[in-house]
Amino acid sequence: MKLRLTAKLKRLGRRLAVLPVPTRLGWYFFGASMLLFGAGSLYDESSFILLSCIPLALVLVNALAVWLNVRRIEFKRQLPRETHAGESVDVALLVHNAGWIPRFALELDDDNLPDLYRDESTNLVMSVSPGFVQKPHYAGVFGRRGLHVLENLLVTSAFPFGLVRMTRRLSFRNEILVYPRPARLSEEFERRIMRSARFYGESSVASRGQEEVYGVREYLPGQNVGRIHWRTTARTGKPMILELEGRQDASFVLLLDTFPIGDAGSLRQRLESAIGLIAGLTYFLTHQGVLFRFAWHGTNLQSSQPGRGDAHYHAIMERLAQAGFAEKRLSEWVPEVGVGIGNEVPVLVTLGPKEHAEASLRLGTGAIVIGAGGPDFKDYLRFDYLGRRSIASSELENASASGRRKATE
Repeated sequence: MKLRLTAKLKRLGRRLAVLPVPTRLGWYFFGASMLLFGAGSLYDESSFILLSCIPLALVLVNALAVWLNVRRIEFKRQLPRETHAGESVDVALLVHNAGWIPRFALELDDDNLPDLYRDESTNLVMSVSPGFVQKPHYAGVFGRRGLHVLENLLVTSAFPFGLVRMTRRLSFRNEILVYPRPARLSEEFERRIMRSARFYGESSVASRGQEEVYGVREYLPGQNVGRIHWRTTARTGKPMILELEGRQDASFVLLLDTFPIGDAGSLRQRLESAIGLIAGLTYFLTHQGVLFRFAWHGTNLQSSQPGRGDAHYHAIMERLAQAGFAEKRLSEWVPEVGVGIGNEVPVLVTLGPKEHAEASLRLGTGAIVIGAGGPDFKDYLRFDYLGRRSIASSELENASASGRRKATE
């Protein structure tokens, strides 16, 4: 019985919510009409009764106008499928008038998500002709990584007199995946990474007669310019580099250990710091054109294949966007990844002490182990002149633009 009553009350509330409601000025007009009607009835003045009909008629006409104004309005939302946390996103609202009469003075209020910061609280569409579409914009910034869902839009109108307001809720579901903000690596850490790559790139096995050509591929920034094959470069019109059997470039495996350990009050901060550093390594290795892969264990093991380029970057960032705390310790899942195989350099970022993580890895792998809660964690980061440790939006936009240019070429 109580459930039925609750359902009926909710249904009644939804129906009342879409009815026209007088504004403050509308209540003034309604009150003035009632006062004039009362005075005319009290003193038997028909002129007062006639005058009382004017403000009431304006309120009723406004109620009918707003009811017609918000009917048969359709909308869609356009926004990118993915972005980085803290990066400005342009959101377009396509408002379509599917009716036979023009619509005027529509106020659009998009979903107010707790992690979405907008430059404008609402958007105003002055007029939409029948069958036409208006496209207002607003800029938004998502403060946290993860999957965000935008669904509802409120359309409000008080046209033409501002005496009555009516609100209608429209639904159109959009999902946007927000990547973590890549941390800016320190220059010393970048040099250490590239030294590991060049160490394998000039391996001593080249002196044992294994100089046969392994392959020819496009030159990427940060590689040895001495191995550019000029004849192939002249034929293709872009720099091409030789891969020799004894001089294959190193690859990296990025390991993220998010098993909760240590102070519970700082767990979330250490988790975001570790994910930001892995995102920074992903950005740096992609920018340098180095072969690498990624492994992390949440509810199950997520391990990517070795790769490079823009598509590989997005595949890893999608995993990082929804990464949380692990259910298994590092020692329980790292043997499945196969760390230290061939010329692969492991880079491990853990939430706990790095000494415990080093004990879980095989000896002789040459792994770089970083503890997110360690006192030396800041040594791996670089801060700009404003004290920010994340990569700027302009750098991310330039990197994505260059990736798109390479894809079109």
